[in-house]
Amino acid sequence: MSRRVALSALSEVTPEQWGMVTAAQARLLGITRVDLARLVADGTLEQVEGAARVYRLAGSPPDPELDPLRAAWLQLGGAQPATQRLRNPDAIASHRSAAAALRLGDLLPTVHEFYVSRRRQPRRPDLRLRVRRQLPRGDWRVADGLPVCTAPRVIADLLADSEDESAVARICQDAVRGELLNPEQMAVLVAPHAVAYGAGGGRELGARLLGVETSAEREV
Repeated sequence: MSRRVALSALSEVTPEQWGMVTAAQARLLGITRVDLARLVADGTLEQVEGAARVYRLAGSPPDPELDPLRAAWLQLGGAQPATQRLRNPDAIASHRSAAAALRLGDLLPTVHEFYVSRRRQPRRPDLRLRVRRQLPRGDWRVADGLPVCTAPRVIADLLADSEDESAVARICQDAVRGELLNPEQMAVLVAPHAVAYGAGGGRELGARLLGVETSAEREV
C-alpha cells in the first residue's frame, strides 16, 4: 500500500483518536504489518511509548500527561474505533486516572485505572482494571474524547480507597471551583466516609476537604 493510500485510510479513525491508531484498527483498514513498519521507518507514524501496537501520526499535537492513558484505553479496545466504543464504553478511566483526565488536583497516577465491563487479563503491569458491568450513566462523561468518571464519582472512589486526605482535598477544591459540584453536594457525597477520616459527619469532612472552617472550629 502506498503512503498516500495508507494516510487516506488512517484518516478514517485518527482524527477522533488524538492522532492515534491501533495495529488491529489499521489491519481492518487494509494496512498490513509490513505497511505499518514502512510508515514507522519513513517517519509517518511513531510508536506510542509503553503501548504496544499503538501508533501516532507524526505531527499530531502531543499531550504528555494524557496520551499514555489515551493509548492504554485504545489498546483495551483492540480493533474497535473510539467513536463506536463511546456509545457504550467497555472501559472508563477511573480513580487517579480520571482525576488527571479532568485536570483535578495533582495526584500522579502510578498506573492507568479503568472500570471495565468484563474481566480481562491485561499483559501490562501498569493497568489496574476493576470490573463493573454497568457503571451508572450519571457516573461518567466524555472528556476530550475519553470516557472518564465524573468528579463526584472520582472523589467517592478515592475516599473509599483511603486516599490521602490532602490529595483528595485538592481535587475537591478544583471540582468546586470548576462548578462540577457544590459544597452541599460535597457534604452528602463524602458522608459515608466521614468516620474513616475521623470526621463527625459529611458536613465536617466536606468542610475540611474544601478548607472551610466549621462553626465548631470557629468557637474554639
